Amino acid sequence: MGQGSETDAWPLAELVRRAGLCPDDQRPEVEVLGGGISCIVVLVKTKQGAWVVKQALPQLRVRDLWLADRKRIFAEGACLRLIRDQIGGHPAPAVIFEDRENFACVLEYAGDGSRNWKQDLLSGVVDQAVTRRVANILAELHSKTFENEAVKKQFADDNNFRQLRLDPYLATTATRHPDIKPQLEEVAFFLAEEKYCLVHGDFSPKNILLLPDGRVWVIDCEVAHYGNPVFDIAFCTNHLILKSIHLNSPTHLEGATSLWSTYWSGTPSTNLEREGVRTLAALMLARVDGKSPVEYLTEHERQLVRSISHVLIQQREEAFADLIRMVNDRAGIGGGP
Repeated sequence: MGQGSETDAWPLAELVRRAGLCPDDQRPEVEVLGGGISCIVVLVKTKQGAWVVKQALPQLRVRDLWLADRKRIFAEGACLRLIRDQIGGHPAPAVIFEDRENFACVLEYAGDGSRNWKQDLLSGVVDQAVTRRVANILAELHSKTFENEAVKKQFADDNNFRQLRLDPYLATTATRHPDIKPQLEEVAFFLAEEKYCLVHGDFSPKNILLLPDGRVWVIDCEVAHYGNPVFDIAFCTNHLILKSIHLNSPTHLEGATSLWSTYWSGTPSTNLEREGVRTLAALMLARVDGKSPVEYLTEHERQLVRSISHVLIQQREEAFADLIRMVNDRAGIGGGP
């Protein structure tokens, strides 16, 4: 999701009217939402209810130039429908309306009082029940679409993944760390070329909503494509590891281990776990020196992540337990060495 202005908001609010959710004689309430870099997102409230309206941006709001195909909003809609229809508990918002001319859509609103998982994690809260639920949703998504020809055809276009992930994360990081460029290129290769199932592409705590009634929703899947599942689990696990370093929290490191182990126990692609570890190490560095660095790390913490991930990437580490051990020991998490 992305920042916007009131000027951006009102044209998007009209989509709710076009969808038949607001009478012509009623003026809706409109609130610009924030939280990301790739879309304008607004909350529209009428007497009939409340909805989220999203519009994809052609250029992402980051320091470096970062262009992306706006049709990714429709890949998101297709992925949300699949998640909602095929995974137990309907863990995604309903897609109400799409405006293909303006690259926008209207989505079901999670409700006041919802929060994203990132808020909990940064405040020091690691609920292992939530962690396991998140891991199981991801494992089910990958399992239900594993070697599924219909899904493969529907999500065959991986241009968004290349534009929004491989280039800004791995290619940019490889340019900034030429001594480990071959290792990073190897990771980029198997992520791009080995295709097994539907991949969310942005499976991050900021895109996991915790609803007031206890449900968990997955959102913001505009990078959805048929590809390598290790990207999703590595992408999400990385966030818990980085927060464990930032907060000096063994609980977050335990959460990362729980997320990882729960996921791999529920997926048919266990032979890919070694690739997942290599992807995780690469993403640790990419979230410091790629085009979209995490915002909460201090300079000391960034240097620490660089030193840890650089060694892991250089030696092509493939064991998750060894990766966790190195993070714990070198970061001195919980007062360790």
